Amino acid sequence: MTSRRCLAPLFAALVLPVLGCRPAPERTGTASEAPDAAPPGPLLDPNLLGPDFQWRQRVTAQWTDEKARSFDAVLSKTDGELLLLGLSPMGMPGFVLRLRPGAVEFENHSPERLPFDPHYIMIDVERVFFPWIPGEPPHDGERSHDAHGSRIAERWRAGRLEERTFRSLAKPDEAPIVVTYEGWDADAMAPRIARLRHGTYGYRLTIETLEQQRL
Repeated sequence: MTSRRCLAPLFAALVLPVLGCRPAPERTGTASEAPDAAPPGPLLDPNLLGPDFQWRQRVTAQWTDEKARSFDAVLSKTDGELLLLGLSPMGMPGFVLRLRPGAVEFENHSPERLPFDPHYIMIDVERVFFPWIPGEPPHDGERSHDAHGSRIAERWRAGRLEERTFRSLAKPDEAPIVVTYEGWDADAMAPRIARLRHGTYGYRLTIETLEQQRL
C-alpha cells in the first residue's frame, strides 16, 4: 500500500503494487532500460488492430475503494506504430509510449521515475483493445483460445464483444483478468467504456473513449 500512495498521479493508474517510486529526470529509451520488472509476456503486432485511428480517452484507475486516479490520454495507430500519450492536468505530455513490432519505446516527461516496465502499460492496452482469438467471432455466443500462457475466453452478443477473460494456464486457480465492454456505437472501433479488473494485483481500470476517428 505504501508504494501505491507514493506514485505520481499520472502513473498510478497503471502501477502494479509491488514496486516503489523514486524521483528521476526525464527518461527516453527502450522498455529494457526502464525500471526492473519482468515483461508480462509477448506483445502483439500493432497491425492486428486494423485501420489506422486516433482515440481521445479518459483513464481512471482504482486500487482500493478510496484510492483512484484519472488522466486524459490519446491512443493512436499509424503506419504500424501504436502510440500512447498520457497527458498531464495541463494537457502536456506526461509520458509517451510507442509500440512497434518487437520493440517498446518510452519517454517520461514526469518528475517521477516510471515504477515498472512500460510493457505493463502496453499489455493492458492490448488486453482491452486487441483481437486475441483468431477467426470470425460468433454473432451470439462464447469462444476460447490458449495463447501466451493464458486461456482467453470471450462472450459476444449481437455481434459485439461483451466480456473477455484471461486465465493463467500455469496457475488455473489464480484470479483471472476480466475485461467488460459497453456502449458500442455503429461502426465504432472501440466501445465507449471498457473496464479491466486484474484479479491477482487488485487494480481496476476504466477507459472511456470520448472521441474516435479513422485516419
